[in-house]
Amino acid sequence: MDNGPWYSKQEGSPLKLSRNASITSPRRMDNSELKLVREYNSQVSIPEHQILSFDHLLDEINFGKFQYWIYGIMALMSISEGAQITIFTLMVPILKNEWHISDSLNSLQASFVFVGYLVGSMLSGQLADRVGRKKPFLISSFFTCLLSLGTIACQEIYSLLIVRALLGILVGLFAPCGVTMISEITPGHLRGRYMGLITLTFAIGQLFGLLVAEFTLISLDEGNWRLLTFWCCLPGFLAWFISLFRLRESPRFALLSGQKNLAYNIIEEMIQSNKSSIQFNDEMKIKLSNWTHAMNRIAKNQKNASITSLFENNRFFLTILIWFNWFILSFVYYGIVLLLPDILSHIEQTQTGRDKIIQLVVSCISDILGAVAAAFFIELKGFGRKNSLIIFFTIQALTALMGFYDIEHRFIYWATASKFFLSMTFIFSFQYTAEVYPTKIRTTGIGMANGIGRLGGVIMPWICMYMNSKQLRSPFVLFSVLSVITSFSNCFLPFETLGKELE
Repeated sequence: MDNGPWYSKQEGSPLKLSRNASITSPRRMDNSELKLVREYNSQVSIPEHQILSFDHLLDEINFGKFQYWIYGIMALMSISEGAQITIFTLMVPILKNEWHISDSLNSLQASFVFVGYLVGSMLSGQLADRVGRKKPFLISSFFTCLLSLGTIACQEIYSLLIVRALLGILVGLFAPCGVTMISEITPGHLRGRYMGLITLTFAIGQLFGLLVAEFTLISLDEGNWRLLTFWCCLPGFLAWFISLFRLRESPRFALLSGQKNLAYNIIEEMIQSNKSSIQFNDEMKIKLSNWTHAMNRIAKNQKNASITSLFENNRFFLTILIWFNWFILSFVYYGIVLLLPDILSHIEQTQTGRDKIIQLVVSCISDILGAVAAAFFIELKGFGRKNSLIIFFTIQALTALMGFYDIEHRFIYWATASKFFLSMTFIFSFQYTAEVYPTKIRTTGIGMANGIGRLGGVIMPWICMYMNSKQLRSPFVLFSVLSVITSFSNCFLPFETLGKELE
């Protein structure tokens, strides 16, 4: 079998893309490409040089203006989501004083958010893997922004509980769509690094929420939370407005769902926007169509957009490990985020409310730095996705343990370090999950993993707030134990996805 490139090859000449473009150093097929082609060729006889993979075409188009617009949209929505998390955590002590809410109702409020997220994530996969990525994102992001403003009108806890649950559903809808979209339009050699950087915008959103809180709140347990909510909704509305004009359907999804003309138009727009020298001619379209038939033929036994398909074709053990990883990650990360304002309000009594908000700002900056560090490690051989999960979960476990045993004065440093490493593991988990499932069930895979993770957020408040009421900072011992167990379980992930082509 010829181990040559996807594009047609002429004897003694460079590999030809078209009359006006060529590759002088062609990329050879990796193991995943060879496996797919061999599997398809065993069923239908099509020469390898007559197949053009979408990932290879995307590599040649490269990263440019087309992707910048979509990344900008997703970044703004992620900033809005991060700001909403800040609002939620800051409102816990404020509403406890303003509305005289018990700890059990505060726990119920947190649980409602994550239950909603689970439901939304499950629906997201079903919708996006059937009708596409664009429409579910547009609709859910708009109503997310609208409902976020609706929290301002709430006058008591029960109406707020309902609004929070609905918000959770809507965020659960658009977040997996966004992750899937950018994973499918990013060239393979940049996917890990660029998707890692987009994830840091969630931390930027938390920081944005805290900076707004500096001007709208008097302290961690007093202030104008309605004005805070209003300002934090603006990035989401801006993202939705831009998406009306600049967001496009995923061309990979359009190809594999039979919408070839739509896919070809988007690809031509990508080439034009990125000022690529490639001429997307009829010959290339035929080869890309052959690749589409190959992928669909191989996936013909998969249930499209079905949760059960996540467990088919030897994926049962893989999916269980991914779900467990997401469950613990959400439990620990959101546990720290939820408890941090409350713990800070009980220690360092000599500090002012502004000093404590500054400490929260520093902890958010650590998330941003963690995302930048993850973007570096994720593409390094020896680290990648799987090994990075193992290494940094272990380090995070040590920092969480020190957050309990060290003196109170240094607690904020250890909590900040824990968030730093957790922000890294979030990126590794997103990246691994986005790459390990095929296109037809990718959003279902991401959505379900994200949703199962939010189950950790559902039970987290009841366990962590109870433990914290019995002994301050005691949940950090639990965080450490769970992180060690998760690090060990990640050793059994069946393979690394660094350098792997999307299926």
